[in-house]
Amino acid sequence: MTQHTELERELDRRLTEIESSEIDDPVHAALSGRSIVVFAAVALGIAAASWIVAAL
Repeated sequence: MTQHTELERELDRRLTEIESSEIDDPVHAALSGRSIVVFAAVALGIAAASWIVAAL
């Protein structure tokens, strides 16, 4: 049982360390509203173009 709790503590420590290093990493930052709108617009544009080409 002691080994199990030691493992849990070590895993929690490592997870905390990883999370704290990823907070400052811009790759893991949340997308802004503008980025989401641009992504959705591009995806819809590609889908619309594909639909138009398929209809021809």
